[in-house]
Amino acid sequence: MADPTFGNCYTFNFDRNKTKSSIRAGATHGLRVSVYVNASEYLPITESVGVRITIHDQDQFPFPDTFGYNAPTGFISSFGMKLSRMSRLPTPYGDCQDDETKNNYIYRGYRYSIEGCYRTCFQEMVVKECGCADPRFPAPPKTVHCEVFNSSARKCLEDQTTRLGHLHELSSEQAAVQCRCRQPCKQSVYTVSYSAANWPSQSINMSSIGQCPFKEVESCEEYFQENGAMIESEAYGLVKMMADFGGQLGLWSGVSFMTCVEFLFFFFELIIMVFKHHYYKQKFVEDGKEQNKK
Repeated sequence: MADPTFGNCYTFNFDRNKTKSSIRAGATHGLRVSVYVNASEYLPITESVGVRITIHDQDQFPFPDTFGYNAPTGFISSFGMKLSRMSRLPTPYGDCQDDETKNNYIYRGYRYSIEGCYRTCFQEMVVKECGCADPRFPAPPKTVHCEVFNSSARKCLEDQTTRLGHLHELSSEQAAVQCRCRQPCKQSVYTVSYSAANWPSQSINMSSIGQCPFKEVESCEEYFQENGAMIESEAYGLVKMMADFGGQLGLWSGVSFMTCVEFLFFFFELIIMVFKHHYYKQKFVEDGKEQNKK
């Protein structure tokens, strides 16, 4: 792949059909490579000499300018990795983004990520204003990149980049307002610890190696320190909710039935008392009349 900042990149273990796996942790069971950087071909504006390393899954698009690590020449750089796989719950338990529901994602063929979402949002706003896409990022479907020799398109792209505050770098608060990028439902997070040492040592027999420009060679090793998994599960699922609802419904239905029976019994007793009171009152009046006649 080609990166707009670092140029051509080499990806180890890229083929998804032929995965190279490491079942043991530790530096002796990882990957170790030596890279000749050929600093003589660097541009005069290049700030440093070395390589840029990004650790990612095979189906995850790498963003070395944002999530990369620098490895200098003349050193052996050691990168210890800890992999954590997170599985978030979608609606109604959470608010995560599925890969299948992101149709306008510009990094087609790769898993959804927040960084890719922000760059997709940035690209869509550029296309909306300029009619062409930023050449640094993939173009949306049915859209072409802005031509280098098109002064109006180049000026529009420059104005949009200035106005949006380099939205793809997440350096603007405008990103959170204009782009709604949610956490992915499935995500692999690599926690990397870095250490370095001078390489090669001064005691090494250089004559046996030959003429090797070690000042332009970088040696690095990558290995797993440990693996971990973090899976979210619902604290209050549908089955438990229905069980609680049934229990509450039974409880309150029983209470309501008993209450209705008690009210009916109360009204029945009240009616009887009213009739008895009326009966005895009328009988008392009649008895009084009979006594007066006598």
